[in-house]
Amino acid sequence: MKKAEKLINEALLNLKVGSYNKCVSAAYFGLRMIAENLLSRRKLLVPRRDDKLANVIENLGLVELASSLRILYDLRKKADYSKHDVDSFEAKEALSKAVQLFEETKSLLQNSYGVFKR
Repeated sequence: MKKAEKLINEALLNLKVGSYNKCVSAAYFGLRMIAENLLSRRKLLVPRRDDKLANVIENLGLVELASSLRILYDLRKKADYSKHDVDSFEAKEALSKAVQLFEETKSLLQNSYGVFKR
């Protein structure tokens, strides 16, 4: 979980200095990493594919987390592969949602001692 938290913090720093592409990428990987941690703690297989990960998270009832993973993944693809840059609005919105869901998932992990309860 420390690496995931580090990535979220790096995303915050990237936003402050105007590195919006890096911000979105770090936010995505931070959120993905804590989602993977949630699955691992539940002793579930962690899919390598991004869409499959979101599907498994959604099947656990964490619809908002799954939706945000999909949105952040699309923005990460824009940041890393598109000729267009992520703008400040997109980066701020994405990071805000990533931070919120990161904290909620972290709390879920801590309060359930690593076992997700529906």
